[in-house]
Order: sequence, then structure tokens, then C-alpha cells
Amino acid sequence: MPRWLAHALVVVGWLLTPLWAWGASFLGMWLGAHLAPHSRNPLALIAPGLVGAAVCGFGTLWIWVWFMRRVPHLLAHRMAPRPSLEQRSVADH
Repeated sequence: MPRWLAHALVVVGWLLTPLWAWGASFLGMWLGAHLAPHSRNPLALIAPGLVGAAVCGFGTLWIWVWFMRRVPHLLAHRMAPRPSLEQRSVADH
């Protein structure tokens, strides 16, 4: 894999972070709203949605940041060697 592509993947991954958190919090709000008990109290209807949004949003954010911190190490095994190191490895053999 070319080094520029590996770096571009890391940048795109970090730019996707807010979208993942937003999507997960939306899903959590939707799940919480559908699982909320039917009540006349508005707080009893909103609270499960807010809790679902917070849990899903922050949970996904935590997992995504954990993954993105390890991406450079994972990509390092697939990256082409730097041109300066390429010449040195040829000279060593």
C-alpha cells in the first residue's frame, strides 16, 4: 500500500469520527424512544431516549477512537518502505 494512501485513510478515519458519534446517538435516541414506557409524563418519555443517545454515542466514540489510535500500527505492516530505507535495504544485501 502506498504511504500516501495509508496517511489518507488515517485522515479520512479521523474525519469520520463525528459522523459515527452522531449516527450512533441518533440510533440510541430512536431505540430509547421506542422502548420508553407509554406515560403522560414527558420526562419519562424523554429520559430513555437521552440515556440511549448518550450510551450509544459515547460508546461508539470510545470504540472508534480506540480503533483509530491503532490504525497507524496496523497500516505500518502494509505500507511500502520509504524510499530512503528501500535503498539501504538493497545496499545491505
